[in-house]
Amino acid sequence: MQVKEERFANLSILIAGCGSIGRRHGDVLSALGVGKISACDPMEAAREAMASLHQNFMLYDDYDTALRAGGFDAVFVTSPTAMHLEMIEKALNAGANVFVEKPLANTSEGVARIKELAEEKGLAIMVGFCFRYHEVLLKAKKIVESGRIGRLVNICAHMGEPFAEIQPNYLNMYYSKYSGAFELVHDLDLALWFSDQKVTSVHAVYGSFSDMGMQSPDSIELLLKFEDRMAANVHLNFYQHPRTRRIELQGVDGTVSVEFASWDEATLSVWATDTREWESATFPTKRNDMFRDEDSEFLNAIMTNGQIACTVDEALKSLSVIEQVYRPDSI
Repeated sequence: MQVKEERFANLSILIAGCGSIGRRHGDVLSALGVGKISACDPMEAAREAMASLHQNFMLYDDYDTALRAGGFDAVFVTSPTAMHLEMIEKALNAGANVFVEKPLANTSEGVARIKELAEEKGLAIMVGFCFRYHEVLLKAKKIVESGRIGRLVNICAHMGEPFAEIQPNYLNMYYSKYSGAFELVHDLDLALWFSDQKVTSVHAVYGSFSDMGMQSPDSIELLLKFEDRMAANVHLNFYQHPRTRRIELQGVDGTVSVEFASWDEATLSVWATDTREWESATFPTKRNDMFRDEDSEFLNAIMTNGQIACTVDEALKSLSVIEQVYRPDSI
């Protein structure tokens, strides 16, 4: 059972965007015991969906109107990517800390401005890369950092899902017109997170290779080279059956892999020269747990002036890779 945090009872939060991720944050923030939660979205259907889950939320149909209501400790920006920077700037000017869902923005242009603005006002910005908080991936990172598989030399990350089945109206969605499979940026971020190195070169193949009819890429293959004898391959697609997510971490003395059978189950496997055999364990997980842990970190940070792991600078790492290979008018 989720235990509510009494220390969050005096916080006032605005969720800017009532889509599926906004509603998920609504569930998590409510479960954490945030005292006052408001939400806004220009789409009536989205507001109604939020209201059906949380009758106690104050709802607005306009972001500026919501901000003028005032008194928010933080704004959770869960709107389409192209709107992020403008909404972040408005929240900061209203005196609110900001949690923004990934990707941070559709371009790095303007990111320096909002970072400087946050620093001037003494406010925090956190970017929502929730998989960094997944308990099985954290176990994998601890194994790598322990040195059991030796120096990490290669990372293979793969994510594919049948987007048309998940979102039957996909051709009218933002992803299909602009960002495409680049929206699956979690897996690129994981490769960068595990590497903990600067990317020195990027090669890519991308395009609309399936019969989905998307205007944006439905398949992406990235090959990254890092500064100290390490490489990574990241594959993203919007057509794969069944939905598949896995990451393999190859060291000079062994391999660690994590495979997700579903949102609720992940298998961690390790092969190392000390045992010379595979050791595997499957862990039941709940999707909201990683959202809970990242949201809790953010709320604690804004209350105590504490550290935030997923900063603007961290988010710029994946955005920089995307910009090196894909520069449409809008991502």
